Amino acid sequence: MLAAFRRTFGAFGFVPIETPHIERMEVLTGKGAGSDEVLRQIFEVTNKGGTPGELALRFDLTVPLARFAAKHIDELGTPFKRYAIGSVFRGERPAKGRFREFVQCDFDTIGTESAVADAETAQVIHAALDAAGVPGFTITLNHRKILDGFLNAHGLAGVTGQVLRSLDKLAKIGRDAVLGELERSASEGGPGLANDQARRVLDFAESGRGGAEVLDGVEASLGSDPAVAHGIATLRNVLALLDAAGVPRDRLAIDLGLARGLDYYTGTVFETTVKDWEKFGSIASGGRYDNLASLFTTRRLPGVGASIGLDRLLALMDEAGWLKATGTTAPVLVAQFPGVEPITPFSLAARLRAAGIGAEVYPDPISIGKQMGYGSSRGHKLAVIVGPDEASRGVFNLRNLATRVEDKGLDQSVLEDSVQSMLEVVRMQEAGV
Repeated sequence: MLAAFRRTFGAFGFVPIETPHIERMEVLTGKGAGSDEVLRQIFEVTNKGGTPGELALRFDLTVPLARFAAKHIDELGTPFKRYAIGSVFRGERPAKGRFREFVQCDFDTIGTESAVADAETAQVIHAALDAAGVPGFTITLNHRKILDGFLNAHGLAGVTGQVLRSLDKLAKIGRDAVLGELERSASEGGPGLANDQARRVLDFAESGRGGAEVLDGVEASLGSDPAVAHGIATLRNVLALLDAAGVPRDRLAIDLGLARGLDYYTGTVFETTVKDWEKFGSIASGGRYDNLASLFTTRRLPGVGASIGLDRLLALMDEAGWLKATGTTAPVLVAQFPGVEPITPFSLAARLRAAGIGAEVYPDPISIGKQMGYGSSRGHKLAVIVGPDEASRGVFNLRNLATRVEDKGLDQSVLEDSVQSMLEVVRMQEAGV
């Protein structure tokens, strides 16, 4: 799966850049870096004799990127496109699809405000998940300026951040719980909305779900607001670009209540869920953050990007039964036959690897039946077997471990071609061709 993501990111021009697991606390907690809820989950790091509160484990890969880009942008130039795959850490209670340490697969474009970059972000999400074999996923889009405009129109501009963080939990905790959060007073950490205000916010969020036609409705009611008009125009542009790129419309949706809980998002936002597995939450999310780098530089460095949550995605696919279980990365097992010098299987395996075919040598000369059982249980596709008679004649036997069909007496000079040909046959059988 990681290989599929890396190939996809590279195909769109993103280059790999890694940032440290440990960052200065001031980097992670600067104004706009993350919501209060996320910042409360930061793991502080203190070495023996160190200064408490100085260092922390990163909670995402975007804030460290903004620091890195601000420092090196003159060398990098813009637009700068990077991807990063690594662990992030949050002090939350582990649950289904939620972990204290998990791997994010991020890709970002820095230095442009173009809707092309926004559309490409959604396109990369689609291409990466498609390449990894994830079925039935939907990429949901919104624009933060539409939400901001709605809240402004209802006199809620001063509590936008708190309202959006509560809305972000709507799918997870439900309408009644979010309604309670919205009505919670400022002294209790809430925005303190009146009941009718809270209901209007939720009605707007819940009624604004569907396809592109949703934008027509919000344009009729809020389109006179320049910020809202910009958000609507951007989303329409993004949808048109995705159409041109061949992304199926049934893989896309609009949700005017989609907020994303992090404070640094300013424009288009994305969330991706799998049909009938929404309980796992978003498996790929992100958005535009045009002011994040201002924490570290006076230069304007707008950006947009997204992150695929590897651990949550794997947990979902495992529970759904979509993962093909295997305990090996090598398709070929080279047996060590009793009575045959280990130099023979050792050299044959080396030849296969040199030809780009993964091969594992069984380390002990036990019974061939047990070695074949090991290969089948681990997920090897083929077994190369050389007994004493085969060794004396310079030949080998090639067994399909799934069907137990065996080609015998193949000349060792055609080892690589024979194995490659049979692997192609196995792949076609597995694909149902």
